[in-house]
Amino acid sequence: MSQTTAQADLAETARIEAFSDGVFAIAITLLVLELKVPGPEAGAALGAQLMEQWPHYVALLTSFATIGIMWLNHHRLFRLIRRVDHSLLMLNGLLLLGVTVVPFPTALIAAHLGHPGGRVAAAVYSGTFVFVAIAFNALWRYASSPRRRPSLLGPPHDAPEVRAVHRQYAFGPLIYLAAFLLGLGSPMAGVALDLGLALFFAFPPRGAKRRGVQPVD
Repeated sequence: MSQTTAQADLAETARIEAFSDGVFAIAITLLVLELKVPGPEAGAALGAQLMEQWPHYVALLTSFATIGIMWLNHHRLFRLIRRVDHSLLMLNGLLLLGVTVVPFPTALIAAHLGHPGGRVAAAVYSGTFVFVAIAFNALWRYASSPRRRPSLLGPPHDAPEVRAVHRQYAFGPLIYLAAFLLGLGSPMAGVALDLGLALFFAFPPRGAKRRGVQPVD
């Protein structure tokens, strides 16, 4: 590959990252709009009114952490992805679709957690993350396929950092599906598992710092 071609490929991946970063930033900012400022006309003490909004705080924290970790992992993947094609652009768009939807189920679970509609709200909430996890896996599996010629990756397909991402992503959709099913019985437990998964994916997979993958800025 010539230096000019390599530079053009890097420019294309940089454009995808820049656009994706904007989508992540907007989605994560929209989350705070669901926090309502209590007014004096409500009658109850301000502290009590603020405490009554605890489902909104839980939903905001979980979704903020999840979108933030999505962005972090997207950044990690594109440290390994050095070329793009039409199909990769489509898969990245599918992932961003899931990201943009997150504020809606966040508002839904915040409004219904602890109420009769909590199970349905938890199902929609965790179901959104199941979709995002599948989209993430589809993006990565396509980009890292050894059958792709020329390769879309910078490192070899059998490099330790590539295998490390495979291992970490292998069960993501299944665990989010478990959170979906758990939420049908206990909405709070389902949300807690979603938060736990966000924290799990916050850490780089073992082997990801080897052979050319730079630490996240």
